[in-house]
Amino acid sequence: MRVKLLVGVLLAAFTVPAHAQSWADRAMKLSSLELSADEIGALKVDGYRDKRNKITLRRIDPEDGGVDWDTDPTAIPFMLYQINKRTDLPIYVNNDGLDLSTDDLFEHLVVYLTSHHAWSLNEKETENLGKWLKRGGTMLLDDCYNKGSPFTDSVQPEVGKMIPGAHPVILMETDKKLSDVFSMVYKTPWPGESLKYMRPWQYFMLDDRPAVFFTPNDDGCGWEVSTPPTASNPVGEGIGHGGDNRKRELFYQWISNWMMYVYSH
Repeated sequence: MRVKLLVGVLLAAFTVPAHAQSWADRAMKLSSLELSADEIGALKVDGYRDKRNKITLRRIDPEDGGVDWDTDPTAIPFMLYQINKRTDLPIYVNNDGLDLSTDDLFEHLVVYLTSHHAWSLNEKETENLGKWLKRGGTMLLDDCYNKGSPFTDSVQPEVGKMIPGAHPVILMETDKKLSDVFSMVYKTPWPGESLKYMRPWQYFMLDDRPAVFFTPNDDGCGWEVSTPPTASNPVGEGIGHGGDNRKRELFYQWISNWMMYVYSH
């Protein structure tokens, strides 16, 4: 009942163009097993160009040339596809890199950064992100290395530039402030509940709300696919995390919960 009520409330604010072709129809037309960059780009055409009143997640393209921000190219498109199928909420897909130094940042509610390497933001990028976070934006950081890396080492100093004095808080199941972050749509085990369920997330507070989240578990690798979803395999063949659909299902459930939390809090 709670999920139906949440979806109903969100749908009241979200609309889908009647002419928009479904993702299922698009997926069935993809003929290759490996998705090319052109095929990924094609997922954002037609009705999906309009981002108003839709669930979306934009990935960041920092000016720092050493950041492989565009790794896992299928991750966000097919993660959003899964959210659409699980909640019936409309989605907007744009897999291009977002330039943080421009006003384009302020057209989005949620942004995402992943990399295998250390990362840093220049003065303009940091200034824009600081203003954007202050206005209610939420940032998700995802360590693509999944074993502790220079990416993780960059998190606290870089977030500290955006939110002066901010410190990471370990996101545990006993956290009263964020008690429903992983139970919005599904009741899941929390990351960090045991070694089996990966490591705990962290978050940074701004104005009494969690403005930046960090996952050390390479969640994007769990979202990515090498084939389109089908009726017999609705999450597609996986690339990362061993391709085990049971484990990948948990990654989709986690991000579905988190996205619904961000969009409704």
